[in-house]
Amino acid sequence: MAVVHFDRDAMARWYASQHLRTDPGVRRIYYLPSGAPDREIRLVEVNDLLAEIDGGALEPIDFGVDTGSETEHKLFVLDVTPSQWQAVDRGDLPLPAGWALEDAIELENSGR
Repeated sequence: MAVVHFDRDAMARWYASQHLRTDPGVRRIYYLPSGAPDREIRLVEVNDLLAEIDGGALEPIDFGVDTGSETEHKLFVLDVTPSQWQAVDRGDLPLPAGWALEDAIELENSGR
């Protein structure tokens, strides 16, 4: 049986393109590969349509993908408002534990 190569960077770009195409509120998507396990994709999506909520830690949504298959991986999506993103970017609002802006990549087609 052939080993299936999992291309995390290509999958991150694909997920971003799908989310940008299907969610009218998403303005920017950042891919955060630094510190993530090989089969984990971390995206921060800046969404204009989210309600502004004060306080509380930022929590990503965990989408287990292709569970039990050779391409099994995790997709974590952290939806933030534009003002929350500004606070994260300034260092005033922490990302989830283990996440870092170091080497963050703004994915293609962001900023419609």
